[in-house]
Amino acid sequence: MLVPFHLNAAQAYYWKKRTRRNLILKARQKGLSKIIDGDQLIDCIKKPINAVVISHEKGATQRLFAAVKGYIDNMQKKPTISIDSKSEIKFPWRGSSYFIGTAGQKAFGRGDTIARAHLSEAAFYPDLERILNGIAEAAEFGQIDIETTPNGREQFYDMWQKAKAGKSSYTPIFIPWFIDNEYSSESMTEEEKHGISATVQEMFAIPDKAFMLTLDEEEKRLIERVKNEWGMTLTAGQLKWRRAKIWDKGQMFYQEYPEDDVSCFLQSGRSVFSQIICDPKRRIPLDDFESYAVKNKMTKREVELFKGKQLYGGIDAAEGTPTGDAHSFAVIDVDMKTGKGVVIFEITSNQPIDEFAERVKKICKEFKIWLGVEKNGVGLAMVKKLKSIEVLLREWETTGTNRPVMITDLEEAYRKGELIETYPAAEDELRDMEYGENNRADHKKGKHDDRVFARAIAMQMRKLPMPGVTYL
Repeated sequence: MLVPFHLNAAQAYYWKKRTRRNLILKARQKGLSKIIDGDQLIDCIKKPINAVVISHEKGATQRLFAAVKGYIDNMQKKPTISIDSKSEIKFPWRGSSYFIGTAGQKAFGRGDTIARAHLSEAAFYPDLERILNGIAEAAEFGQIDIETTPNGREQFYDMWQKAKAGKSSYTPIFIPWFIDNEYSSESMTEEEKHGISATVQEMFAIPDKAFMLTLDEEEKRLIERVKNEWGMTLTAGQLKWRRAKIWDKGQMFYQEYPEDDVSCFLQSGRSVFSQIICDPKRRIPLDDFESYAVKNKMTKREVELFKGKQLYGGIDAAEGTPTGDAHSFAVIDVDMKTGKGVVIFEITSNQPIDEFAERVKKICKEFKIWLGVEKNGVGLAMVKKLKSIEVLLREWETTGTNRPVMITDLEEAYRKGELIETYPAAEDELRDMEYGENNRADHKKGKHDDRVFARAIAMQMRKLPMPGVTYL
């Protein structure tokens, strides 16, 4: 049945955010290809331009092109076409062409002039960088839309991180599964519900109010985050659908139906840190605690109690050069009653060692921090500098024996919710660590692990006796 083309919520969001260079990270089947390809078709009809649509494999590209032809077939006034093949449509009266390609074509786009380019499911291209280099050259002054569902942490992931950091010409547009009510038990047809397990059907049948009482902590955090970040209230139907999908797909749910732009980038290998709770609101700026105390209306007694708390810190040192690895200083606050901790503060910097050490000293002087400092390699220089300015610390040496223990302890703490992360950049770094040869946990090539080991050392400090303290 034919119906007028009205934008859905995902399409309207893209339309509002789009620029001349768009990087679109999305949930499955949100209709982004339909609006991008339809808009390219309108440009081809109205202007003398060339447009192209590319997908990760031939069949997918042909399906996209078939949809474009469907638009033409159902126009009340059809444009004149001189070429209508499996790979090209030509509009002679405007001198426009609309053609297709696949990601496997070598140097696609070079030598051409393109005004519109749509790269669909780009995270699945065998070599996105090579394809994009050709397209970007051909469409230097045109519009490029790159859209995809997530697929590991490879070239598209790197592009996304640069765009998020404002170091790219592309505008990052994230479209989560919950942007509309399409994915909900309430929106499922009887045909879609038919054949699902009795357990899921029973869950769907629970009255909404009663179902909401069954939510676990992770689901409650999701509701709060969606409300704060998107101004949306997740319905019981959406949460029922989500729970059923997670039962079905496990961790792959977060890749196919992203709800944030961190957890959706699952590792292509065996990820070490696959379950992390990140809550930035629980950070405490130890380098500007007075402002924090005023903002949160802390009483003098509350300030004294906090400064009297035992905190645990870890430092993974680096060269202290602009182009090298970064120093990382992480501080963990552990609730003495529950044993659960939060990474409340970090400093990550490429400063010279002496400048970084002074920043650490200021914080350690104001707060009670049991600090461990990695002394391997360049860490020895950090240890000596901190000692010379009278910072109380424990020298920590990572060895082949204790390294697996450090990583295992940290992974278990995150997985069990016994350690809450508060820095999305650190979560990214943690998720970049995977098991490689000989089952060794290592960061991926070109990535870093400074934040990981700063946290791992801080966790180990929690297990070690402090000087001057008698343990019964």
